[in-house]
Amino acid sequence: MAMAAVAGTAAAATATRPRVAHAALAALCVVYLLIAVLPAEPGAAVVGATAGGSPGWLLGPLRVLGTGMSGPLLYAALWVALALYVLVVWRAGELSRRTAAWAVVGLHVLFLLAPPLLSQDVFSYIAYARLGTEHGLDPYTHSPLDIPADPVFAFAGSKDAVSVYGPLFTLPTYLLGPLGVAGAYWVLKVVAAAASLGIVRLVWLGAERLGRDPRAPALLVGLSPLVLAHVVAAAHNEALVMLLTMAGVYAFLLRRPAAAGGWSTLAAGVKASAAIVVPYLVLASRPRMSRAVAGAVAAAIGLVVLGLIGFGTDVFQAFSLLSSNQGRSSRLSLPYKVAHVLGVDRDPVRAAFAAAFVAVAVWTLWRTWRGADPIRMAGWATLAILLCSAWLVPWYLLWLLPLAALAFDRRLTIATLLLSGWVLAIGVPGIY
Repeated sequence: MAMAAVAGTAAAATATRPRVAHAALAALCVVYLLIAVLPAEPGAAVVGATAGGSPGWLLGPLRVLGTGMSGPLLYAALWVALALYVLVVWRAGELSRRTAAWAVVGLHVLFLLAPPLLSQDVFSYIAYARLGTEHGLDPYTHSPLDIPADPVFAFAGSKDAVSVYGPLFTLPTYLLGPLGVAGAYWVLKVVAAAASLGIVRLVWLGAERLGRDPRAPALLVGLSPLVLAHVVAAAHNEALVMLLTMAGVYAFLLRRPAAAGGWSTLAAGVKASAAIVVPYLVLASRPRMSRAVAGAVAAAIGLVVLGLIGFGTDVFQAFSLLSSNQGRSSRLSLPYKVAHVLGVDRDPVRAAFAAAFVAVAVWTLWRTWRGADPIRMAGWATLAILLCSAWLVPWYLLWLLPLAALAFDRRLTIATLLLSGWVLAIGVPGIY
């Protein structure tokens, strides 16, 4: 009788486990619905682009349900979402593959329809495109300040900054110029959502290739509040960067070294910082490393030729992204906080953190050469650059999430989740 009672208790516990997982996912969907819907109101504080007005095309189709959302309320909702997201990822094995896939797709569609949360960068992309197509100006030498009468000017954020994006992103955006601001905005939103889903798909396929259950890795990327609220809703080009990077990673897993070197190098054609993954894939491609090198070199030459044809030598200014950003400091970057707590000048602190990153990079590259998993080593190096960078913004977490998902390193996953919580407050109005 005792055995029957124990068996009954075990069966009841097993039966409730899926309900816990599904309940957490359902609660997460509700919180995400509130985050996406409530800010869709004219003049919303958490939609920075409404400084240029609140037309219907900006607020999107969810505007009929928007009631406004303050910065502190959004911050609280993001923290609740982060906690539920961690729970769902932890219990991912209790969800069916279909449920996991549809949750990711459905939430991407939801944030595709949401207004651009917490960033105006997408309008900077459009401004650079219109500088070239509508005004005949080079976006690497001119800023939105040079086109104050253009319809995009009021919506753009960094009006005094020239473009720091590579030619593989800048030239295709020229096709958006004739679409007008609204048309270009929605194209970029769709591209960001589709690219983000592409990343999740590559993570899923990569996990299967490694003989692992793909549900937790895919959900670690696809349900992150930093991905949905920042990358998808705000249409950041980080999605394109990591789509190309993960195409290289997946090609590596398929044992196609030339493609691995080529795709991962092309990512640097969108943002120079994406090149961090390339040496890890190249070093791990032995004994066919020459093919990986050839793929990387061919892609690099293609990018240089593309840039020179489109912009001349001015295109090389795009590769100043890392150094120019290090001249600034984010309030929650580790170098900024350390300098603030110690009450010292930021420059020597930044230099010390830069040296720490170099040390980590050398160590992880050496480990890769000695046979360590290049995805895991690239993940630790990416974590290091995020911790050591003086310029840290939430959407940069997408650089790390797919690598951590495929590294299957518990410590790296925990560190990634902790860093996700650390950067959650950056850019939220009314918090700092």
